[in-house]
Amino acid sequence: MGRRIFFVTSGRLRVYHHDGQLGEPLEFRADQDGLELLGQYLEQPWRDPVYVLVDFVEEEFREETVPHVFGGDRAAVVRTKINRLFRDTTYSHAILQGRSKDGRRDDRMLFTALIRPDLLAPWMGQLGAHKTPVAGIYSLPLVGRELIKALKLDASNLLLVTLQSSGGLRQTYFLDGELKVSRLAMLPEPSPDAFTPAMLGEVERVRRYLNSLRMLPANEPLEVCILAPERVAAEVEHHSPTSITARHRVIPLPEVARRVGIKGPYRERYSDRIFAHLLAKRAPANQYAPQAQTRYFRMHQARRGLIAASVILLMSSLAWSAATFVDGLSAIQDMDGARKQAGFYESRYERARSRLPATPTDPRNMKRVVEAVEKLQAFRTSPMALLQALSISLEAFPGVQLDELEWRVSVDPGVPVDASVPSPVPSRGRLNEAPPPEQDLSLYQVALVTAYIAPFDGDYREALATVRRFADRLRAVPGVEEVRVESLPLDIGPEASLSGNARERAAGASARFQLRVAVREDGARA
Repeated sequence: MGRRIFFVTSGRLRVYHHDGQLGEPLEFRADQDGLELLGQYLEQPWRDPVYVLVDFVEEEFREETVPHVFGGDRAAVVRTKINRLFRDTTYSHAILQGRSKDGRRDDRMLFTALIRPDLLAPWMGQLGAHKTPVAGIYSLPLVGRELIKALKLDASNLLLVTLQSSGGLRQTYFLDGELKVSRLAMLPEPSPDAFTPAMLGEVERVRRYLNSLRMLPANEPLEVCILAPERVAAEVEHHSPTSITARHRVIPLPEVARRVGIKGPYRERYSDRIFAHLLAKRAPANQYAPQAQTRYFRMHQARRGLIAASVILLMSSLAWSAATFVDGLSAIQDMDGARKQAGFYESRYERARSRLPATPTDPRNMKRVVEAVEKLQAFRTSPMALLQALSISLEAFPGVQLDELEWRVSVDPGVPVDASVPSPVPSRGRLNEAPPPEQDLSLYQVALVTAYIAPFDGDYREALATVRRFADRLRAVPGVEEVRVESLPLDIGPEASLSGNARERAAGASARFQLRVAVREDGARA
């Protein structure tokens, strides 16, 4: 993001556009025409924030001490001190410069203010009317701290002298890197031969003023660094011999521009562009601007923050979508691989199954039987006693084929086998309780056995006899409580009627019968 530097001096405004390097400035006069032209300029859709750099004669610097307090008390003390020091505090600033070495160790503060706000008011009025984002108002002497850092001037007591476009000589004194006082002296336009002596005379006047304030260290000369055009630099070096009170060092402006990072030749006579470049490159915190004059800059920063957050959210969403898409493709590939693997194992299963010997039933039926056994094993009881009794009887009658078996457990051996009738079997929790002595909790396995006789040639007399013998055999099995014939291959009841040819009946006859069997479980008593 670029920046715009509004360099304000008495009676003039220069606008520098900075996008890596400063462009040629636009100049506006402090009259009606100049303000109208500035308004037309501000109506353009500029988005770069504005940094206002001021260089006025009417700027005061006061070094004072205040009590060492914190928080709201500190702000109140500083505000009270500013109100006492300056007549107008619209544009004022306070800088902490350490603490006193003796006494209460109060804070040493540098208070600065523009004592003629009306010089800045027309320009700030235009900026406010066009809702221009003003980042802050900055003092040129305070920006000078960045200049001595860039030039690596490490003298403990240094007087920095620069020529400004206002026609003045800016002299700023730094003690141990901290600004103490600054003065802008207006010089006339003398002849080239008289310019250098006039400038050196102003420098000597400031040196004597600092000495009268006892700011200069004893027995140590004042380091004077003069930034001037190349022609003036040569004259100054010729007319400024080193003495016990001051040592002069002259740096040509092209050399200064190269050190601070300005590319290309520097042909200007003044240092305005150098200070503007330093402010655009690394702007400190706002110094003079009240909050009312920086509100559009705060809105500008909030807008940039929202845009940045939106971009981050968008990029995060795109990254998440890409990751999800990749996961989806991977899942599809895994599904295809699983489908192929399942087909492979299914084909191998069918191949292995075809090689197995023939079984009396389908493997799927065997699977169902195994699952049924597993489910039965999960219960408290199992039909094992009933099945053992049936197996003993069926072994003695190979012609009797079991077709269907309905089974349930109850404490009543006469309970119907129909599943729709509730069973009186007590709950599992109640079985664990101690029953009354007179209560019998014996469990019975009650089954409705459906079977048929094969082969059957139509001889019902023999079939009926077989059923009776099979029932008697079941009764003889230990543990069988009751065996009752529910239906016979031939209904021989008094209400049944028989008709037709014996051969015709034998052709489609079925020797099916049903028995109701009740077997008492061993150890069923609680």
